[in-house]
Amino acid sequence: MGTAINSKEIIMKDIEELTPELIQEVVDFIEFLKYKRVKRTGVDYNSLIIQQKSLSRIWDVESENTYEL
Repeated sequence: MGTAINSKEIIMKDIEELTPELIQEVVDFIEFLKYKRVKRTGVDYNSLIIQQKSLSRIWDVESENTYEL
Protein backbone atom coordinates (compact mmCIF):
# COMPACT_ATOMS: atom_id res chain seq x y z
CA MET A 1 0.00 0.00 0.00
CA GLY A 2 2.93 2.32 0.66
CA THR A 3 3.95 2.13 -2.98
CA ALA A 4 0.48 3.17 -4.18
CA ILE A 5 0.46 6.18 -1.89
CA ASN A 6 3.96 7.13 -3.00
CA SER A 7 2.94 6.84 -6.66
CA LYS A 8 -0.10 9.05 -6.07
CA GLU A 9 2.06 11.68 -4.38
CA ILE A 10 4.51 11.64 -7.30
CA ILE A 11 1.68 11.96 -9.83
CA MET A 12 0.04 14.82 -7.89
CA LYS A 13 3.36 16.65 -7.65
CA ASP A 14 3.94 16.25 -11.39
CA ILE A 15 0.40 17.40 -12.22
CA GLU A 16 0.89 20.60 -10.22
CA GLU A 17 3.69 21.56 -12.62
CA LEU A 18 1.59 21.13 -15.79
CA THR A 19 -0.21 23.78 -17.77
CA PRO A 20 -4.03 23.71 -17.78
CA GLU A 21 -3.97 22.28 -21.32
CA LEU A 22 -1.74 19.39 -20.28
CA ILE A 23 -3.83 18.78 -17.17
CA GLN A 24 -6.85 18.38 -19.46
CA GLU A 25 -4.90 15.82 -21.49
CA VAL A 26 -4.17 13.90 -18.28
CA VAL A 27 -7.87 13.99 -17.37
CA ASP A 28 -8.78 12.76 -20.86
CA PHE A 29 -6.26 9.92 -20.56
CA ILE A 30 -7.66 8.89 -17.18
CA GLU A 31 -11.17 8.81 -18.66
CA PHE A 32 -9.84 6.68 -21.53
CA LEU A 33 -8.31 4.22 -19.07
CA LYS A 34 -11.60 4.00 -17.16
CA TYR A 35 -13.51 3.38 -20.40
CA LYS A 36 -11.01 0.73 -21.45
CA ARG A 37 -11.41 -1.07 -18.10
CA VAL A 38 -15.20 -1.02 -18.37
CA LYS A 39 -15.03 -2.30 -21.95
CA ARG A 40 -12.61 -5.09 -20.97
CA THR A 41 -14.41 -6.22 -17.82
CA GLY A 42 -17.96 -5.20 -18.66
CA VAL A 43 -18.22 -3.66 -15.19
CA ASP A 44 -18.39 0.02 -14.32
CA TYR A 45 -17.16 -0.02 -10.72
CA ASN A 46 -18.17 3.58 -10.03
CA SER A 47 -21.77 2.79 -11.00
CA LEU A 48 -21.74 -0.26 -8.76
CA ILE A 49 -20.56 1.80 -5.81
CA ILE A 50 -23.25 4.42 -6.42
CA GLN A 51 -25.90 1.69 -6.67
CA GLN A 52 -24.65 0.05 -3.50
CA LYS A 53 -24.80 3.32 -1.55
CA SER A 54 -28.27 4.03 -2.85
CA LEU A 55 -29.60 0.56 -2.07
CA SER A 56 -27.98 0.49 1.37
CA ARG A 57 -30.57 3.04 2.49
CA ILE A 58 -33.21 0.43 1.77
CA TRP A 59 -31.27 -2.57 3.00
CA ASP A 60 -30.26 -0.95 6.27
CA VAL A 61 -33.78 0.09 7.32
CA GLU A 62 -34.91 -2.07 10.25
CA SER A 63 -38.60 -1.72 9.38
CA GLU A 64 -37.92 -3.16 5.92
CA ASN A 65 -36.79 -6.52 7.31
CA THR A 66 -40.34 -7.86 7.12
CA TYR A 67 -42.07 -7.53 3.80
CA GLU A 68 -45.81 -7.66 3.25
CA LEU A 69 -47.02 -9.28 0.06
